[in-house]
Amino acid sequence: MALRQDQEKAALGQIGATAPDTSAPSLSISLRRLPQHYFNAVFKPSVSTFVHNGEQASWSLVWIQLLVWAILDAALGVLVNVISPASTNTPFQRFFALATSYGLVVVVPVLFFLLMGVVYLLAKYVGGQGSFLEQCHTSLSIQAPLGIGSKLLALIPGVGRVLNTVLSLYGIVIQVFAVQAAHRFSRGKAIASVLIPLATIGVIAGIYFLLKR
Repeated sequence: MALRQDQEKAALGQIGATAPDTSAPSLSISLRRLPQHYFNAVFKPSVSTFVHNGEQASWSLVWIQLLVWAILDAALGVLVNVISPASTNTPFQRFFALATSYGLVVVVPVLFFLLMGVVYLLAKYVGGQGSFLEQCHTSLSIQAPLGIGSKLLALIPGVGRVLNTVLSLYGIVIQVFAVQAAHRFSRGKAIASVLIPLATIGVIAGIYFLLKR
């Protein structure tokens, strides 16, 4: 544990000690590197992994990833709704089916930036040093592959929901590393920045569904 924390401090220290990189790779090179970045982020998560991923951050790269994720998510959402249609056909069910299929083209970017905005404000409040771009870029290394993986798991009957829950919890854990790397602060502050918005959303959602019963 102590060794891991020392490695994290060293990785965070490198950011402050290194001059800004003015020779960022071109967009085409960055796109070719994305599969490897996704693999490292999901299967080899660490602060240093996300520090290196963040070095090529650009808004063009963020938007390309976000739109491809949203389109693939929408396509898989349509497939999920075809395979497992709702048992009832109420107006709410029709709206929910639309929002979780074609609507994901809009819903995914909106929810992503909304959550990132809240996390960013909290991170800044507790001393975060990173930019909104850095945070979005490092977070997409996790959210894009896991978001698509979540929809693929939803196609598995029976155990798909359980596997989705496990994947979501894992995503929260490694999101802490991404926020810690982007903002160059302690793991405790990163945990607070990630969990407070998620807990708030969970409470609001729970109250909403309780009131609907």
